[in-house]
Amino acid sequence: MSAIRMKLGYESPTMALSCLFIDHYMNACPPVYALIYIYSLRRLSEGEVLTMKETAEHFKVWETEVCAAWRHWEDAGIVLIEGTAPDMAVTFLPPEQWGKPEQGGKKEKTVKTVKPVLSPERPNYNAKELELYKDNSTEVERLFKHAEKTLGLVKYTDLNMVFGLYDWLRLPIDVIEYLLTYCADKNIRNLNYIESCALDWYDNGIRTVSEAEEYTQTFFGEYRDILQAMGQRIDYPTPIIKKHIDKWRKEWNIPLNLIFEACERSEGISMVKSRLKHMNTTIEAWHKAGFTKIDEVRAADEAFAKAKDTLKAPARVVKPRASRFANFTQRKNDYAHFEQLQRDYIIKELQG
Repeated sequence: MSAIRMKLGYESPTMALSCLFIDHYMNACPPVYALIYIYSLRRLSEGEVLTMKETAEHFKVWETEVCAAWRHWEDAGIVLIEGTAPDMAVTFLPPEQWGKPEQGGKKEKTVKTVKPVLSPERPNYNAKELELYKDNSTEVERLFKHAEKTLGLVKYTDLNMVFGLYDWLRLPIDVIEYLLTYCADKNIRNLNYIESCALDWYDNGIRTVSEAEEYTQTFFGEYRDILQAMGQRIDYPTPIIKKHIDKWRKEWNIPLNLIFEACERSEGISMVKSRLKHMNTTIEAWHKAGFTKIDEVRAADEAFAKAKDTLKAPARVVKPRASRFANFTQRKNDYAHFEQLQRDYIIKELQG
């Protein structure tokens, strides 16, 4: 990783550690976060440049742990961060800008902070790094064993993704174990899909097993109900179905009964992709019209049907076209009589 560009927001010939930090901030964070702050402040006071790797090696922690520490201090309002890892710039703020502390170590922030964000992509850990993390952490070792037991994930690429859920997304080990168990029970083994579920949990603030259980029973229950309405015999949506359902429910706030109505109106379409397209077109029209109740949809259907009947033209009566042959009188010939005359003539010739 590249160096963290740091600078003091004030001039100080010596290192000055504020009592405010000691009294109200050190007791409200993991100890290593406080050590990283103090160590970096000490090094910066002498004009030195720090890197993620150097700080991590000094405290024998992962580089992502160092990044998490700076995100914590940014959220606390005592540093400012520009950019994301690995290209991150940290500025130490003077204590007078930290805000007034309140009871319990909380404070009234006077500096606007930025919500912590993830690096755009999951880091790519090499096999040696994964082995090192496993050997130095009983939690990581337990996680890898659980991944192998539940989903048979033993390859380097598999464990790379699993470790990223812990190191990159910062999800607790027990939450990741619950996710892997849930996916195994539903026979979900697509790694990209498992990672997308973990990202969804991260975005929705899932940090405990109880929160994960509640989330799967409620929101995932909606997935299951919609899948059943679509005639899909699966408990968990495929990525393309999930993408559509998330759009309908999260972006457009479409009620479930309207989605079920769209399912009914697309029953005759067997292909999933074509059916989703039909449903999305229908639901999008309702969304643009502002419909939130089934009565509004049916009232619109009736109004459309009446307007269609009103505009329907009467049936045309087609009259026969005039023709120059219209007054022609057909001849009435007796062909049987002609045949009889011919036979009589032949017989007479033979007798003569």
